[in-house]
Amino acid sequence: MQTEATTADPNADNLRRASIDRSVKGPVLFLFTNAAFWLMASTLLGFLAAVKLVFPGFLDYSILSYGRVQPAHLAALVYGWGIQSGLGVALWLMARRTAVELKGGQATLITLGVVWNIAVTIGVLGILFGCGTSIEWLEFPSTITPVLLVVFLVFAFRIVSMVACPARTEGFMVSTWYITGACFWFPWLFATACYLLNHVELGALGAGISAWYVHGVILLFFVPIGIGSAYYFIPKITGQPIHSAQLSQMGFWLLAVFGGWTGMQRFMGGPIPAWMPVVGSVAGVLLLIPVGIVGLNHHLTTLGSHKLVATSPTLRFTFFGALFYPVSGVILALISAFWTGANLQFTHAWYGYQIVSVYGFFSMCTFGAIYYIVPRLAGCEWLSVRLIRNHFWFSVYGIGTIVVTSFVGGLQQGAGLNDPANWDGTFWGVVSNSHGYVVARALAWALILWSNFWFLIHLMLMVAGLGRRSSSPTLLTHEHEHEELPLTEGAKA
Repeated sequence: MQTEATTADPNADNLRRASIDRSVKGPVLFLFTNAAFWLMASTLLGFLAAVKLVFPGFLDYSILSYGRVQPAHLAALVYGWGIQSGLGVALWLMARRTAVELKGGQATLITLGVVWNIAVTIGVLGILFGCGTSIEWLEFPSTITPVLLVVFLVFAFRIVSMVACPARTEGFMVSTWYITGACFWFPWLFATACYLLNHVELGALGAGISAWYVHGVILLFFVPIGIGSAYYFIPKITGQPIHSAQLSQMGFWLLAVFGGWTGMQRFMGGPIPAWMPVVGSVAGVLLLIPVGIVGLNHHLTTLGSHKLVATSPTLRFTFFGALFYPVSGVILALISAFWTGANLQFTHAWYGYQIVSVYGFFSMCTFGAIYYIVPRLAGCEWLSVRLIRNHFWFSVYGIGTIVVTSFVGGLQQGAGLNDPANWDGTFWGVVSNSHGYVVARALAWALILWSNFWFLIHLMLMVAGLGRRSSSPTLLTHEHEHEELPLTEGAKA
């Protein structure tokens, strides 16, 4: 179901795929390269923010205060890296799935990409210089948001238009459904949240709308792009079709139904109508169902092919990214349920959920997609197996450390906040309880910073056409084993 259809003439099919890749080469490589720069910037800001929690006096300048560096770090991660790289993956995947070439408009998309990066740069600098809005994930100055919305809508239109007139029809294509959903859901979330928070007097309800937006972007943009990518590349590399079309459809529709109802539970017990946190809490727990369905389907699809995880960069990143998806689902359920959420709200656990979703799941799946897509567009293979391995392991160790320490530190921090013995004391006692976990976060971001630096260098060499000239793919084995391990991934088309 998710493997590429072949025609009677394999050469004609290869030429068709190569033609599709050439048509999207410019915009996709532009998006990937600029996204990698923003990922590096976000990682550096994340490391600095973690250090500021340990040593508040470090680089004691207002522009580098924690209250500015932390939102700038997340803004660069979400808008600079996440959405930009997600659009690149979506554009390539949709062109491949529908067999539609991007006829004309490549220069326009690249120009819009330049506009997007300029807007994000102004927005991040605005946050650092104290011109932000203090609305989580919408800290950019309000004059920037219309520009981002217009640029995204043009990209989304070009992507979705491929579905309207596909050159090849294969029935239900789950990856296409997820990508199409993400293209519709994000502008709805973004436009609604920006309008309500910037033009309507909401009072305390504004905090709930902000939390609804953050949850919505995670569940209705990053999760669909990540799942759509995994549903394409897992069958592509293993050579096995998706195990169950029924489970695929069920997982998609359950995410579509429940994904937009979460967020308000973050303010359970707060000054907002009681039914709003209840609905968010129920939806957050019920989302365990589509999480379990997707995880089961991925597991059954890779059954018997797990040895390929050791050799294929794409499958290794995608496989471990898919493992982070149920982790994010469990953490969401724990911070949503009333019996655990009361101890986790307003703690480090919330940050851990954002990182495991955006970096652990989405970014790892996106890395896997990039390792597959870029050689087909650049016309050369990745230079170094060691750099790919280091990128993977430093990323896994770093993300795992951040998620575990944020969640465990959040539990301890929440216990301190809710302990009556601390209510008459200073807040420092609660802060000191999580000090060790924050130190671990800083070390974890240092690991990720190192891995992303070499990933950026590696990607830039590929985009410049300085990769390895070989007919065999760069697999995670010794160089002399390449010819002995033919994979579906190795086909240049």
